[in-house]
Amino acid sequence: MDFDERQLRAFLAITETGSLGRAAALVHLTQPSLSRMIQSMEQRLGHRLFDRQSKGMVLTPAGEILLDHARLLAFEMQAAREQLDALRGLRRGVVRIGAVAAVMRTFVTQAVATLLKEYPDLSVEMIEGTDGDLLSALLDRKLELVVTASRLESDAVEAMGTCAYSDRFGVFCAAENPISDHPSMMDLAKESWVMPGPSATPRIQFAARFRELGLSEPPVPVETASVESMVAVSAASRLLCWLPGPLVAPHLASGTMRQLTVPALEMERQVLLYRRRAGLLPQAARQFAAYLPLRT
Repeated sequence: MDFDERQLRAFLAITETGSLGRAAALVHLTQPSLSRMIQSMEQRLGHRLFDRQSKGMVLTPAGEILLDHARLLAFEMQAAREQLDALRGLRRGVVRIGAVAAVMRTFVTQAVATLLKEYPDLSVEMIEGTDGDLLSALLDRKLELVVTASRLESDAVEAMGTCAYSDRFGVFCAAENPISDHPSMMDLAKESWVMPGPSATPRIQFAARFRELGLSEPPVPVETASVESMVAVSAASRLLCWLPGPLVAPHLASGTMRQLTVPALEMERQVLLYRRRAGLLPQAARQFAAYLPLRT
């Protein structure tokens, strides 16, 4: 195949938008020009790449095969361009990193601040999310590095190591909540909680703690993926929350929340640094990784 970058990006635009019209606007082509470009690619491959359906342009099996390769090629072309620009002094590159909330707001943020002091021309793009969201972003090449709180189950990524950072989960409530400072797990099983959804890693670990003691998971009348919402709901109600300490520290300091002593729910969490297994890690990402010390 001898496709150029423009053709690959046109192909990717159609897969992302599902429409020739929207894709044409995205890549600054007329719709007929974009259609001819795709037809030319199909002729070279000897396979149709898209089916026109009522819902729009849908990838054929051949298009599905090309998709992953096109994403990789487009990403590597962009990474090469950024590093070549760096040689001319135009920019130092872009770091795209993702992390779970508590780690992003402490460990990663501190590393970014230190890095930018030494490399002020560097650009940093940060995505905060759950382990599953971050894995998807890493596989889609929206990120080069990911710091997670659990192992990512994919053969397409690899761990670079365990970061020299950890935090600790604890039980928190509103300062005025009448619950004892030292409740038992049986007491907590009767309390209501605000938690992330059932598929989130912390929620799975939380439920497992109670099952280990022969108790059912407590009622969770409020579910949200937003850390801010969890803290706000807990601070304004009798609902308890289970979160990493750094996320609640400002509220403890201001006196709006307090931490309960519950050894069975005090969990230290290690974090791992991941990259994609295939492809080159851009120079800017390698520079940033040096500011995320790993345990020896």
